[in-house]
Amino acid sequence: MSTGSSLPYRLRPNKAVDRELFLSLLMRLAPSLSLEKYQYIGLGGPFLEDFRLVHARLGVSRMACVETELEVHKRQLFNRPIASIECVHATLEDYLDGQEFEAPAIIWFDYTEPKGITTQIERFARTIGTVPLGSVLRVTLNANPESLGKPTTNEISVEVDDSASADRKQKPTTQEWRLARFKERVGHLFPSGLPADCMTHKNYGLSLLRVLKLAVEKEALNFRDRRMVWALATHYKDGQAMVTAALVICAPNERSIDDLLQGWEFHSIPDSPHRLDLPALSTLERLTMESSEDARAKLSFDLPKSDMGEDPFLVFRKFYRIYPHFSRVEL
Repeated sequence: MSTGSSLPYRLRPNKAVDRELFLSLLMRLAPSLSLEKYQYIGLGGPFLEDFRLVHARLGVSRMACVETELEVHKRQLFNRPIASIECVHATLEDYLDGQEFEAPAIIWFDYTEPKGITTQIERFARTIGTVPLGSVLRVTLNANPESLGKPTTNEISVEVDDSASADRKQKPTTQEWRLARFKERVGHLFPSGLPADCMTHKNYGLSLLRVLKLAVEKEALNFRDRRMVWALATHYKDGQAMVTAALVICAPNERSIDDLLQGWEFHSIPDSPHRLDLPALSTLERLTMESSEDARAKLSFDLPKSDMGEDPFLVFRKFYRIYPHFSRVEL
């Protein structure tokens, strides 16, 4: 578990929206799949907030929180909000290897470290063949392109607008250098025709999702009794850029889940994830944006953009119903 995952949600509004989207997905699936009978497995951090909400919203009682760091595991035992949560001191991979699933499960592979990204993707893909039909799998991956390394000034040429340094033909740009490192890292999962501009902060997450989708499609060729239905994909940044993707494992001829997802307003796939680039707002700004048809004119000022490049007004309009509200409560 990284230290970033210990940050409170009030400091991570995009992460909070991402979590609400996943909970919304589960609530949409719950009546058809009887999710209250499932087992939920994931990484809860020191406060197990995801587990509390899964139990509260869906009624899931069988839950396993897996943690590798001993001190965090001890905090989980202390902070456990529901007695039925099993807190396990192990890696998620070791825990899953020791399970024989008799019933479908909801599993969240919440990876925050960029090291081992290929192993993380391959493990997620392999799991589609080891869990029962009806299971819901979700993965979170670190989407910071700087994790590929930083070239020295002698290794790259420099491009500014339409001008380039004299050594442009002999040396790669930063994005080309990163693309070569990315190809080395993901190996046989490297998508064909991937251009260098896919290594920018705005596009690197999409590149990872392409790799993930390719890995799942390759793994699915080994099974005739199941198919994967993509349900939700997101790309967001709260300090670290992250991507997520969730799928449902269905029988080959089962189409009810497809129909259910097609009618969901937040349905998204790895090819076109939701970009969660919500602005930090004061209470007055939020109320004004919620109540105004033309919030930009009403506020009479622009909101800052991040390096993801999304229009904060449009993103807020899309997700305002699940925008997090935080207040101080004295206990």
